[in-house]
Amino acid sequence: MQVSDGMEKRSEIIDLCKAWGMILVVWGHSAGIPVVLSTLIYSFHMPLFFFISGYLLKTSRLQGDFTKEVGDLARTLLVPYVFFFFVSLAYWLLTRDLGARADKYAGVTLQDTFVGLWTGISADLLVNVSLWFFPCMLVTQIVYRATWKVWPHEGRLFVGSLAIACGVLLFTLPWQSRLPWAFDIVWISLVFFSLGRLLQRIPLQAILMATKPAFVRMPVLVLAFSAWLFLALWQGRVDLAAANFGRSFIVYFLVAVLGIFIVFAASSAFKSNAVLRWISENTLLIFPLHAMFINFGSGLAKLLGAESYGLGASVLFACWGLLCSVPAAFLIKRYVPFLIGAKSPTNRRSAHEAI
Repeated sequence: MQVSDGMEKRSEIIDLCKAWGMILVVWGHSAGIPVVLSTLIYSFHMPLFFFISGYLLKTSRLQGDFTKEVGDLARTLLVPYVFFFFVSLAYWLLTRDLGARADKYAGVTLQDTFVGLWTGISADLLVNVSLWFFPCMLVTQIVYRATWKVWPHEGRLFVGSLAIACGVLLFTLPWQSRLPWAFDIVWISLVFFSLGRLLQRIPLQAILMATKPAFVRMPVLVLAFSAWLFLALWQGRVDLAAANFGRSFIVYFLVAVLGIFIVFAASSAFKSNAVLRWISENTLLIFPLHAMFINFGSGLAKLLGAESYGLGASVLFACWGLLCSVPAAFLIKRYVPFLIGAKSPTNRRSAHEAI
């Protein structure tokens, strides 16, 4: 009974972490969000998802047929990437000549937009920057699985990935050009993915129980939060998608780990509910859709006379982006589930583990 309760609690905490992480992603893309808040959110929100994906990856999948696993990943990540690119392209074509977008995309041709589809680089994904995450996660998972096949040791893989990331950044920054399909930033995302796999060996409950007493937990959380806040602001705005790691990659890594720890600790104190569970189960859909909904909402607000946005507006836009994702997710999952890798119960489970 204790094992069952532990597994259930672990699943609930992971779901909560995914939900809060997704909320932060949406809020971070909302019009009007203060620079300080976006700086803090960007300091760890994407590393959090790579960490969770690594944490969820079961050893049985690593031991399975590599070709089959790559095929499952392609259905789960590559097919949605292409599908949502064309959805985003349709929206872009309909709105590119409206308002400020007309100046932003002046001279951009249809052929230019397809460059992003081929490269997967955020700067090239003119129709939807958020799509960079799909090829990056795909390459991260494939590289980790292939490496694990020849070197099945989680601890050494983490240390090795961290050393490679430091070496890559030491000898290649500042980058004059980006590599397609995340082959320049996969070494960084791999650090957080392999860290998640490493900590999978340690029962989540054991980590949380270590700080369960209030007289232990509060000082630890206050210290972690203070260090994260100070270092994140010292680093300035970072962005994994744009290969921007601030003043120091070591500090970037430390800040991201502190942020992940804070989210996990906070999630252990929360109770799950239907809204958070829905967000957790639909991250694969919210990721590519929310930016279009927020863009539409902010554009509509400007047409209605809004001249500027602030913190309150950013919260409203974030809620709008999440709410609009509900009917979109319902329609996609009901009528074209194969486009998000959900053709069978097995694939749905793969999608849940991938993101």
